[in-house]
Amino acid sequence: MPWVNYHSHSLFCDGKAPAEDFIITAIEKGFQSYGYTSHAPVPFPSRWNMESGRLHEYLDEISRIRLIYGDKIQVYTGLEVDYIDNYWGFRQLGLADGDLDYFIGSVHYINRFPDGTFFCFDGQPEAFFKGIESLYKKNFRKAITDYYNNLRLMVENEKPDIIGHMDKIKMHNSVSAYFNEEDKWYRDEVVKTLDLIAEKGCIVEVNTRGLYKHNPPMLYPGKWVLEQAFQRKIPVMVNSDAHHPDEIESGFIPAAETLKDIGYKYLRILLDNTWQDLPFDETGLKI
Repeated sequence: MPWVNYHSHSLFCDGKAPAEDFIITAIEKGFQSYGYTSHAPVPFPSRWNMESGRLHEYLDEISRIRLIYGDKIQVYTGLEVDYIDNYWGFRQLGLADGDLDYFIGSVHYINRFPDGTFFCFDGQPEAFFKGIESLYKKNFRKAITDYYNNLRLMVENEKPDIIGHMDKIKMHNSVSAYFNEEDKWYRDEVVKTLDLIAEKGCIVEVNTRGLYKHNPPMLYPGKWVLEQAFQRKIPVMVNSDAHHPDEIESGFIPAAETLKDIGYKYLRILLDNTWQDLPFDETGLKI
């Protein structure tokens, strides 16, 4: 049975291959639906975000791919949009209605340094810990609370179709433990965020990139978070956050096994231009 994937990055941002290569691989693997989500531009230099001048080139390229391959696979145009503390988000991109089929809302930046540059926690561990020391005086709880506050602001203000890698603030915790997921204050932050996601009707992405790129393997969000999402009837989808065509279904089997173990019977997918829930197992969707 086939999979689908709605989170991938090509040479338009920090991906490692042209956009067309991803759709060719998806067709070879029997996908019936595929979505592109390059990192949307931000108003400052970034090593992974798309340059602002290339946004319409990106939209045109996905349209071209849809014209060429649309009889073999459904192609959808999306973006992964950074939400930055009431400063930047989807609305600031200035897109017209119909430019996108959906967007993923993600938080990668949680504060500014004195020189005005933004602190991104999603990088090398050394930079992360240095940033926490400089900006938060090693108060990791404050940094993590800022992260979830920004997630909730994003959900409230922008209501993304998909919430990207929801608990990624934990990504360096295996390098040098800076918090315990069992702590009540942390669980309260997560639960408060899930309650708002449920209220707004967003989809929670089960992002597998940490399963095939991180050592030890790490699922975003983790199992206990997904258990809480299940209790709130929050829909989920499995995405690989692929940066190379070889990664478009990486980590899907263990992610699907985790979801089945929790009790999920359906994944939300975009098919025939409609969000719908389809049954799945560890081998794929039952389309």
